[in-house]
Amino acid sequence: MDRRDRNIGTPARKSLLASLFGMGRPALLAAGAVLVLSGCSGMGMGPTNPSEAALACPKVNIVRDLQEVTVFRPGGKDLTDLESRAALVDFTGSCDYTSSGVTVNVNVYLVAERGPALQGNTAKYQYFVALAQPDDTLVSKAYFDTDVTFVPGQPRAGTREELTPKIPLPKDANAKDWKIYLGFQLTPEQLNFNRTQMKK
Repeated sequence: MDRRDRNIGTPARKSLLASLFGMGRPALLAAGAVLVLSGCSGMGMGPTNPSEAALACPKVNIVRDLQEVTVFRPGGKDLTDLESRAALVDFTGSCDYTSSGVTVNVNVYLVAERGPALQGNTAKYQYFVALAQPDDTLVSKAYFDTDVTFVPGQPRAGTREELTPKIPLPKDANAKDWKIYLGFQLTPEQLNFNRTQMKK
C-alpha cells in the first residue's frame, strides 16, 4: 500500500563525512549562518500508526561547508569585486512510499544578496543533491543550475527549489536511515573562502 510520511527531519548540525565528496576537514559555518541551521523541521508530524512508524523518511542534510557560496568577478578578491553571495537556508517536504521505491519531495529555500560588481539583475548558482546509503556510501549525485533575479533597487532575493530524489528500494523496505545531502557545488577557491571566513 502506498503511503506518505510528512517528516523529512531538521537541518542537520553535522558536516558530511569528508570522504563522501573527497573534501578536506569540515569547517563550521560563519557565525551568521549558524542560526540558519536551527530552522524549521519537516512539514507536519511523523506517522502515528505504529505499523507505519518504521517506514519513515530519510533525513535531509544541508552540508555545512557547502551551505553558502560567494561569487567574485574574475580576478577579484575584495568586496568591490563581489558579484553576489547566496545560502541554502531551509527546507520542507515529505516522502511517498510506493511499490517501486521512496520518492522524497523536498522544497529547498535559497536566499541571495547582490554585490556591487554584479552586471545586470540575475545571479547564477549550481547546487547538488546527493543520495547516500545508511553507511554513507554515495549512490548518486545530481547537479542543478538555478537563477536568482533581483528586483532593481532591492539587494536581496530568493527562490524555492522543488526536488524529488528517488530511493530505489523494494516494497516495504525502510528508507529512514538513508540520507540526502544538499549543498552548493563550489570551486576549490570558493570552498577555501568559506573556511577562511570562519577563522576570522
